Amino acid sequence: MPELTTYIFPAVHGFFCLIVAVVWLIGFIRQRSVGFLLLTLATLAEGVTGLVRQALVNYVIFHQAHLSVAERTATIGTITYTILGFYIVFWLVAALGATLIVFQRSKHQIAPGPIPPVSG
Repeated sequence: MPELTTYIFPAVHGFFCLIVAVVWLIGFIRQRSVGFLLLTLATLAEGVTGLVRQALVNYVIFHQAHLSVAERTATIGTITYTILGFYIVFWLVAALGATLIVFQRSKHQIAPGPIPPVSG
């Protein structure tokens, strides 16, 4: 039971990441901007990565009884820093997606018309 309760926070976080990813996907469908697609993928990957990190940490804590405290600490530190590297990549992808959305030209802009003749 203690192992399962450690999944509550990552599961809730993953659920909210799924909701936000659906919103970004709807934005992609409506606007056809690659930025929305990048935000969708980064958000989904972030939610999944949180669950994977918790699963790896739980495996080390609850299923590797033969490891010493120092070995467990080193292993959990390695897992944490590796996942942090993934998160940094996700943040960069999300920043790129947001930048693409901000600088996207609207397809509904009216082109400037011809200059009217000057009467005089």
